[in-house]
Order: sequence, then structure tokens, then C-alpha cells
Amino acid sequence: MEKKQRLKLKNTLFPCIFLSAVCGAFTGVFIFGFKFLASRVIEFSSTVYGFVRENPSHLPMLLGVVGLLACASYFLIKYEPDCKGGGIPTVVAFIRGFISFRWLASAFVLLFSALITFLGGVPLGNEGPSVQMGCAVGRGTVDIFSKKNKAWDKYIMTGGACAGFAAVTGAPISAMLFAIEEIHHRFSPLIFMAASTATLTASVVMRALGVIFGRDVSLFHFEIGSVLPMRYVWATALVGIITGLVAILYTKLYRALNKVINGKLKNFPLILKFVIVFIVVGLLGFLSDGFIGTGHGLIDLIIENHYFPWLVLLLYLLVRAVMLLVANQSGITGGLFVPSLCFGAIVGELVSRLLIFSGILPAEYRVIMVVVGMASFLSAASRIPLVAVMFSVEALSSLPNIVTVAVGVAFSYLVVELSGIKDFSETVVEKKIAQNEKGRPMYVCDVHMTVKENSFAVGKEVKDILWPPRLVITSVYRQTVDEAMFRIGDVLHLRYKSAYPEDTYEVLESFLGKQDADIEKSFSLSSDEHYNILEV
Repeated sequence: MEKKQRLKLKNTLFPCIFLSAVCGAFTGVFIFGFKFLASRVIEFSSTVYGFVRENPSHLPMLLGVVGLLACASYFLIKYEPDCKGGGIPTVVAFIRGFISFRWLASAFVLLFSALITFLGGVPLGNEGPSVQMGCAVGRGTVDIFSKKNKAWDKYIMTGGACAGFAAVTGAPISAMLFAIEEIHHRFSPLIFMAASTATLTASVVMRALGVIFGRDVSLFHFEIGSVLPMRYVWATALVGIITGLVAILYTKLYRALNKVINGKLKNFPLILKFVIVFIVVGLLGFLSDGFIGTGHGLIDLIIENHYFPWLVLLLYLLVRAVMLLVANQSGITGGLFVPSLCFGAIVGELVSRLLIFSGILPAEYRVIMVVVGMASFLSAASRIPLVAVMFSVEALSSLPNIVTVAVGVAFSYLVVELSGIKDFSETVVEKKIAQNEKGRPMYVCDVHMTVKENSFAVGKEVKDILWPPRLVITSVYRQTVDEAMFRIGDVLHLRYKSAYPEDTYEVLESFLGKQDADIEKSFSLSSDEHYNILEV
């Protein structure tokens, strides 16, 4: 019994409590510094664009500067290609085991590359890089404190990613759900322990640093003020339906632009793509602040009831969507989370205006419709309804209206599910995986492995282990057949598909223990590219 307790302490409490807490603390400090620098850079960028709008003769100089910023961003991405595009899909690919990365280089390249993005005004957010930085800190925590225990790697990386999400958004419970609903698509006590420990630690560190340095670490600062009566709940359902339709168009726009940028223009030099995007953003910023930036300022103006003509809001929605997706597909560093909230805010504002103008909805409920639009678009575009509802409570002050927000989220989710279209995040993840494996032969691997003494798998169920991707357990030979947990001596027949079969085998040994040299295994080339093995 004492030996069993030591093993549990080593393989459960130590990684999921101690290492996750260390990872969360480091992530909180890192993201606090990043948010501070990003806010300064965004303020400076807005000031520069405002100055140039008042002094048009300086436009050529502005375009020259943003062109240089594009070159700087390109060389950073060339040095560390894993920092391209949105951070959240990249993190999902990292943690699921499809892509490897250098954690220290990624953390600092993300930092400087994202700041360049914000300085140029490219309409991408800071939450994606924050999540990826947290993931990198998670990998670094394992490398520094427990390099020999690679079985803990994905759990601590998950904790770091969730800590980054919590630190940048101020929504810790949403971050815990993010691990289950977005990253892994399943629940496991170990995943939840790692995510919750890192998230809560990062949140405490962020709040403590905020008090010390006199900075508010919240993402938004507004109060809804009124509670929507249930007789108007149909209005939130309408917002959800329209937002779901817009999310479908948004996903289709992504695919259309992907065919152009990575299809017809695949041989176009990447540095020129960067320069063109930055210069177009510079021209749009010269016209209006509403076309550029993360979208956070535009959300604040909408919430504060700043009047925008209908046509202007529609133009903001269309132009920002195109520029966001073009920048993302070109590989410029930046997130999609806050920009997506901005799209939802615009849709909610337009629908509420229509209802108020028609005399159907009292004007005092306008802000609620905007919040419903934000949560609904987040749910529809990324298929994370639980995160969307909880985020609206934690970051958007919608606890008194949680039922009405949930109605809008449910209808938006239902619309995209009935459409049969793949969710946006998974589409981006699949693209990154395809790019990483392009041109590499795929092998189907068949192996029998034994659960060794003191290994990570002992005492755990199948669902608790973050197996390599495209793996199936075809059978388990064991003495005790009435238990779900793995025991010492259990023999697993594993089949998996991988472009790196030996690397995947090493990952399996980190879970099951070092195997005998004469172990039975076979690697055969998979000639059918459509052949796949479902993950456990």
C-alpha cells in the first residue's frame, strides 16, 4: 500500500499539483509582462495612426515603417515557423502530439512577433499568443524540473495553455473548460487537475501583480445593468440564429481565402505576403481605427453606445473578417479570440438596432443583445458553447442574464451543427497538421507493450492517458479482467499511424515504461493516404 501511495504521489500529485502550480506562476508573470507591453504598443500605434490621419502628408512614411515591421515579423517567423498564425490551433496541434516545437525560442519569438503585429495595427488579438506562450512555459517547466518524465509533458502543457488563457482574459473557470472542450474534447481527472491548478495559480499571480503595479488585469470593464425579461428570450434566440449564419459564412470565407493564399499563391514569396498585409492595414488604418487593431476598442465603443451608421458597421465586419483571415493564413502572429468577439458584438448591435427601431425591444436591453452576440459567435465559430457561456459570466458581466445568453449560444451552436460545416478551429488545426506532415511517408505501426513497474500508466484508466494521435488499443492481455485500471504486467496490443514511428514509440515508453530490447513490433508503410486510425 505504501508503494502504491508513493507511485500515486509521483505520477499524479507531483505533476498535476506541484509542476502545474509552478507552470501557472511562471505563466502569470510572463503574460502580465506581455499584456503590459502589448497595451503600451497598441496605445502608441493608435496615436501614430491618429496623427497620420490628421497629417496625411506623413502617409508615405507610415507605409514605409509598416513595411519594415512586416520584414521584421517575417524574419522572426522564419526563425521559428511554429509561431505562425493563430496560437490556439497551434497549441491544440502541439498538445495532441502532431507538431513538436522549441519552447524557449517559441516563447520569445511569440512575444516580439505579436508586439510587431500590434504595432502595425494588424487585426489580430493577444489571447492566441498568450495561450501558446503558456504552452511553451509548460514544456519548459517539464524540461527544467523533470526532464526524464516525458509522460507529464502534455498535462503540464495543457495547464500552461489554460493558464495563458486565464491570465489574458481574466476568466479562470472558462480556461478550465477550455482544456476539456477545445484542446482535448474529453474529460479526464488528470487533465482537469493540471488545468485547474495552473489556471488558479496564474490568476492569483496576475491579480497580485495587478495590485502591486496598480494595473487592472480584467479584459473588459462594463456592467450590463438590466436583466432581460423572459418574454424577450426569443430576441436572444434570433441573435443566436443570425450569429450562427454569420459564423458559417466566416468559415466558408476562411476556406475560400485558403485556396487562394495557399493554393494559387503558394509560390508567392512569404515576405511579400507579409509586406502586402501590413501595407493594406496601414492604408485601412489611415481611413479609420475601426478597420485595424484587436477589436477590443471597437467592442468598448459599441458597449458604450457610440453611434456607428449601419453601413459602417457592416463595412467593419466585412473588412475586418477578410483582413483577419488573410493575416492569419499568411502566418502573421496573433490570435482570433478577441477579434471573433468583435464580430459577435457587431452582429448583436445590428440585430438589437433593428428590433429597437421596430419598437419590438426596449432600448435598455441593447447591451444584453451585444453580449449575446459575442458569446454566440464564439460558440458557433469554435464550437465551444460551455466556454462561451462561462466566459460571458466571468468577463462580460452576464451572470444575471445567464439563461438568456445560454439560449443565444445554444441556437448559434445548433445552426452550425445542422449546417454540417466543420468548426473553424478544427479546420485551422487540420491545415497545420497537413503542412507539418506534407511530403513525409506515413507508417502504420503494430506493437505489443507491457505495463512496467513504477510506470506512469499503473493505476490509470485509458481515458487518463494522453496517448499519441491516431492510436488505437486493439486488445489488453491481463490477469484481472474486471478492472478498468492498468496493472503491472498488462500487455497492450497497440496500432498507430505516424510519420515519426520511432518518436511515437518513445512517447509510449514514457507512459508504459522502458520495454525489453526484443519487443515484438512492426512498422509498415501506409500507401493509402485516406487510411486512418481513430484516436483513443
